Amino acid sequence: MKNLSIRIKLIIIFILIKILPLLFIAYIAYEGVLKLDTYLNKSTTFLYNQSKEIIINTANASIEDSIKNLDKKSQDSLEKISYQIANQVAEFLYERDKDLIFLSKLDLNQKILDSFYESKNKDITIHSEYYYDDETNTYKSKEEFKSIERDKKTATLKDNEKEFNYIDPINYKTKNIPIYKEISFFDLNGVEKYKVSSLNKEKVDVSNSKNTYVKAEKYFEEIKKLKQNEIYVSDVIGEYVGTKVIGTFTKEKAKKAGIEFEPNNYGYAGVENPLGKRFEGIVRFITPVYKNGEKIGYVSLALDHRHIQEYTNTVNPTNTSLKQNISDATLGNYAFMWDYEGKSIAHPRDYSILGYDKNTGERVMPWLSADLAEKYYQSNKNINEFLKDYPKFEEQSLNKKPNLKQLKEDGNVGLDCRYLNFAPQCEGWMQLTENGGYGSFIINWSNVWKLTTAAAIPYYTGKYANSKRGFGFVTIGASVDDFHAAANKTKSDVLDILKNQTENMSEIMTENQFEIKSFIKALINELTIITFAMVILIIIIALLMSGYLSKKIDHILIGTKKFANNELDYRIKVTSKDEIGQLENSFNEMATKIEKLIIEEKKLNSNLEQKVILETSKQKEQEQLLIQQTRLAAMGEMIGNIAHQWRQPLNALGLVLQNLKFSYDIGELNENMMSKSINKATMLTNSMSKTIDDFRNFFKPNKAKEEFSINENVFKAIELVESTFEHHHIKLEKYFSLEEPKFYGFPNEFSQVILNILTNAKDAIFENKIENPLVIVQTKIEDSNILISIKDNGKGISEEIINKIFEPYFTTKDESKGTGIGLYMSKLIIENNMGGKIEVKNDDEGAIFTIKLPINNN
Repeated sequence: MKNLSIRIKLIIIFILIKILPLLFIAYIAYEGVLKLDTYLNKSTTFLYNQSKEIIINTANASIEDSIKNLDKKSQDSLEKISYQIANQVAEFLYERDKDLIFLSKLDLNQKILDSFYESKNKDITIHSEYYYDDETNTYKSKEEFKSIERDKKTATLKDNEKEFNYIDPINYKTKNIPIYKEISFFDLNGVEKYKVSSLNKEKVDVSNSKNTYVKAEKYFEEIKKLKQNEIYVSDVIGEYVGTKVIGTFTKEKAKKAGIEFEPNNYGYAGVENPLGKRFEGIVRFITPVYKNGEKIGYVSLALDHRHIQEYTNTVNPTNTSLKQNISDATLGNYAFMWDYEGKSIAHPRDYSILGYDKNTGERVMPWLSADLAEKYYQSNKNINEFLKDYPKFEEQSLNKKPNLKQLKEDGNVGLDCRYLNFAPQCEGWMQLTENGGYGSFIINWSNVWKLTTAAAIPYYTGKYANSKRGFGFVTIGASVDDFHAAANKTKSDVLDILKNQTENMSEIMTENQFEIKSFIKALINELTIITFAMVILIIIIALLMSGYLSKKIDHILIGTKKFANNELDYRIKVTSKDEIGQLENSFNEMATKIEKLIIEEKKLNSNLEQKVILETSKQKEQEQLLIQQTRLAAMGEMIGNIAHQWRQPLNALGLVLQNLKFSYDIGELNENMMSKSINKATMLTNSMSKTIDDFRNFFKPNKAKEEFSINENVFKAIELVESTFEHHHIKLEKYFSLEEPKFYGFPNEFSQVILNILTNAKDAIFENKIENPLVIVQTKIEDSNILISIKDNGKGISEEIINKIFEPYFTTKDESKGTGIGLYMSKLIIENNMGGKIEVKNDDEGAIFTIKLPINNN
């Protein structure tokens, strides 16, 4: 190094103090841009995922709420249908009471009974003839009923077109049949006097139960107690029709059951066996007949049970059309009926109706649970004798199994809820109707979730007056899949919309990432070109300056050599007034003085003094170079700080965009919301731009100050985090001084400080998972000072670190969330640039930051 020329040394010095720092700064800027690229990509991806998650969660919650509401509405609808059917049955039964009382008032004879019988008819719905299809193993109808097609399916008037919906009736076939199977008058001894009947045309003695319908009616002793206008009403009575096949009666099932394929010999079951035998039942109504105040006999009406079944068998509770001409129990959606004790009296499967043995007049064995049947078989008793004293509804549970022996051997599967212990819904129905009224519940029956309703039949004549559920109750069973049909359609539509929105968001994110990468690439290219141009420029300047300086120094060296050779009259030509010119002039002055005082000791001292001055000048020049070098290095630091200071407005900008998108998705985007969002976005981008200016001017002692409102600038900072606070459910309370304090200083830097403290408060609350989070911002004037305090309930700052939080690069956050420069810069802004004071302390709930600014600071 000592052998190098001054020019080379000067060039090397320029490279060391100019080019290397510049390259270092360029490298830091390049790394900063790459980190900014990574950060923006992560932020964009995070915002996308966050937005997607919020939308999905919101959609799922909306779907769940919709399903619940639709389910509840459908449940209420089925309950009301059950209630309406039950009331229709009750009204129909009360009409029979009226018929009976009316007849009892007449002077009865055979002609009157015949006339009355013929006048009482009612339509029932019938289906066409069915046949068994060997190809599909199902029963098919020879006719198909359809509603009449309309030419125009939309509203004629525009005012009526919204949700225009109609259901045209299907004209099912009907058949007009007598309401009663039998009408008779018998004397006090039970001997029939007049009679019209489709059951038994012979007049008999009804006091002997063997002469009654299926030998099952034992009413004679009981009716003797009846007073005038009092009515006896029987149970549903009829011969039991059984089956050995549950479900569709197919050839394969018949073979498996070990029986011939003769569906007409087994119980009718709608589309499962439309060829089967129907349950032929009656309900007996009897009242005494008085003449001249004396009881002379009894009039009896045998109601055709088919008319009762009409109310439930023709109902399809989950279909578009509520009416049907044949029931389909395979779908799990049907209505049926039970008497007041819980015995089946109307069912799409006639073999489920509990009936009698026509040979004995006794009830047939109801379908029992396997555990109960085992006890019965061991008792060696008659089934009715055994059940008479056996507990009813004994620990009913889905875990119990049906007694399949009855099905295989006897075909007895009539339903009696009291002993159907493998069907816990039985006890549920009884509980729902114990005080009358109606209700429903959902149960998993045969591995299918079903909604089932129960509605009491409010008919209270005769023995039914003693039961709050009256004649019995109507139930409806509906598969939850059909029950959920409307809700599932809503769910499918919402999920399709959500999928489209997610795809749109993904496309927008991809487009944004492409634009960001293009911007970063252009920024790196510009940085490279500018750095290269500055390096070339510095090299040129270095060459010119080194040439200029070396040339001047050469002149001085020439003069020195000449002076050393005793050419004391040689003088250097002064060509400038800079430091070199001064040096040349000093040399000439030195030469003159040496020439004059060369002998004198003063000349030597003067020469030494000039050298000291020269060395001092060089030292100052070196100090200036070092200051410049330090300032250039600080500029490199600021680039990193800019990225840090941009994080908060970038996050706030992201939230603004997110809120805007969410409002659009839910249809609440309006002009006010759009205007507010644009204003916030503009404010944020202006703030980001001003941040660059603030950092550039930060260390300049002569930055321009201006008078600004403290309250206004605090509010401006609050606006930047307001949506973030709302997102995290953080309550923000503001108490501003009424005196509108003014301050002469740097408003944007002051807002940055407030924003920084608010963001730290939000982070502390969020990280500590505070319930009922709260931040309080207050401004006031006290003792000629403006006080701004920001208090949170985020549990405060550890006493071990509270004295370190204003130190540079000290942070307790994850590296990706903070660098520890925010509070350090805030302290520099408040104390160095604004002549104020910033302090922090803890109270019982959290941290309190206090900023004190002097009012008279002009």
